[in-house]
Amino acid sequence: MMNIVRRTVPKHTEENIPLDQEIQLLFMVDLNKNSISSEHVILFNITQQKTEDIHFEYYSKSLKVKSVLPLEPLNHYQLKLVGGANGIKSITGQTMAETYELEFYTKDVASIKPPRIFAPTNVSIVKEHVTFELEKIREADYYELQVSQSNTFHNIIWPLNEEKVYPMSELKVTPFIEYKTGQYYARVRSVDKEGVKSAWSPTISFYYDGNPIIEEAEDPVPSEKADIKKDPEDAQTVILKANSSHSSELTQLSQLQSALSGTDENNDIRLYVKSTTPKNGSVNNNTDNLKTIVIEFTENIDPDSVNSSTCYLLEERN
Repeated sequence: MMNIVRRTVPKHTEENIPLDQEIQLLFMVDLNKNSISSEHVILFNITQQKTEDIHFEYYSKSLKVKSVLPLEPLNHYQLKLVGGANGIKSITGQTMAETYELEFYTKDVASIKPPRIFAPTNVSIVKEHVTFELEKIREADYYELQVSQSNTFHNIIWPLNEEKVYPMSELKVTPFIEYKTGQYYARVRSVDKEGVKSAWSPTISFYYDGNPIIEEAEDPVPSEKADIKKDPEDAQTVILKANSSHSSELTQLSQLQSALSGTDENNDIRLYVKSTTPKNGSVNNNTDNLKTIVIEFTENIDPDSVNSSTCYLLEERN
């Protein structure tokens, strides 16, 4: 069965559609009412990438569809009538060969506008809980702020309980969100006393790069930080082996080299670190394989000079 839609209201790709618009489709043939279900009539919000809840009614070659909630201002919508093998059928048993699609664009709300988001600024980096600063809209009774990790706002992480933002002397709100490192998106809209909602504000994005607060470490304790192995047969090598099987990230060994590289007052021989395993300054070392640190010196050293004050493992976080 070819295209059987005679006429639609609104027309395909029509703009400035009212938010309470009822969609009507007139057909050239009568349809089997029992073949039309919620799986065959779908209203999809293309702008926000979500399916809307709808009511629909079919009677005498006419299908009327309306969204349960008012349509969103300045949004792009698509109505689908599903065809194909399991699609809508006529009363004679013929199936719609293809899915029919009708698209349209809603109008803006003239009576109320969305606020601007002054802070955080778009494409910013934050390290602590975010305080949103919003523009006051005179007609607004309250505001609806949304924060998500998706730019289509599929997974809203705030609000979780339909919290509203009410105007104060300064329009600021700090949602309690358990942020994780990554990209976040936010938008806001105004709602007046009659419940009329503005369009959403332009979406802003920010990157959360907060680090946990680390208390200042005390001087390393040998029993907790490292075991020092002294080998009298090879006085040029010091081996550091971590107690834990889960070795932490290692710092540069510059402090150790500085402490052990001094000039002997009795001769001109310079004692310093010749090589290390892993290499000094190396990054992304595999902690599963890195259980031992090997330090090689240019000259033999006194094993008794190696103790917890001159040689220790210090953890550092970038």
